[in-house]
Amino acid sequence: MVKHIPKITSAEISMLWSTYIGDTMSICVLKHFLQTCEDPDVKPIIKIALKFSQDHVAQISDLFTKEGIPLPNGFGDQDVNLQAKKLFSDITYLRYLQHMGRTGLNSYSLAKSISARKDVRDLFKQFYSQTEMLYDRNAELMQEKGVFIRSPYISYPDKIEYITERKFLGGLIGHRRPLLGIEIAHLGINIEVANVAKTILLGFSQVAQSKKISDYFKDGYELGKKMVEDFMIKLKEDDNSYPSTWDSTITNSTDPPFSDKLMLFHTSAQSAIGLGDFGIAIASSFRKDLTVNYEGYIIRVGAFAEEGAKLLIDHGWFEKPPQSIDRESLRNQNIVKR
Repeated sequence: MVKHIPKITSAEISMLWSTYIGDTMSICVLKHFLQTCEDPDVKPIIKIALKFSQDHVAQISDLFTKEGIPLPNGFGDQDVNLQAKKLFSDITYLRYLQHMGRTGLNSYSLAKSISARKDVRDLFKQFYSQTEMLYDRNAELMQEKGVFIRSPYISYPDKIEYITERKFLGGLIGHRRPLLGIEIAHLGINIEVANVAKTILLGFSQVAQSKKISDYFKDGYELGKKMVEDFMIKLKEDDNSYPSTWDSTITNSTDPPFSDKLMLFHTSAQSAIGLGDFGIAIASSFRKDLTVNYEGYIIRVGAFAEEGAKLLIDHGWFEKPPQSIDRESLRNQNIVKR
């Protein structure tokens, strides 16, 4: 009996394609981190992350080759300068790995859940397991060094209660109820993500070769800064604890460790992560003022992401993702031939 092996689906090819592109970018970033890392405790974590990204690229390459799917260009040696001076601190490297690890866990769990073919599901299961192990090791090292930023604390609940009044949902003005634990958690997460993003963007703005692209990164930094301030205010209004600041040291180097293309793509990926986090936060927040706040930032970050996409297109750097056949275009071509 001949075993039928179906083609990979649109969901599978898209997630594999995105993973391939993302990991080729990560290889460039991690190579520079490894080259410039000074802390002997941090280097092994970077090495593991680099090995995993290289493995992912090799495995997806094999699968695409077998399926007859062209490999994306992604990023390579031309997009990283290993001779460039150190731009970020070793603590920033750890926080970056924590941030990207959390993103990877979310992405790979989604990819597995929407994949049908067993070999593809197994691949994403492996990617998830690797990322989980890396995230745990990174978290443990951050705690040992005293730089792990925990979500804000709240008092333990001492009884079970039910909501009986609609004013629980609150309004845009006037007195509002105290924040729920889950609302505090999402504010904390978004503050931490924005802190990572603004540090990376400020560094990118310092080394970008194009003034227009440098200005774009600076705009992103200012947006992230405003985001942190607004989310902090929500926590402070209720006298809640809030995430502490962290070492976001950026050196005085102006040597670009990465190409403008890579830094622009990286920023687009960060914007997508932020938009996803806002959507999850909206779904978990019951206070109207929080929902309105997140919706406002979805619009602002969405507009920022669109500007980034335009810059990528204008420079010929926007690699086209897999898409369905444009039937209308084919029809028009056929009519012209007639």
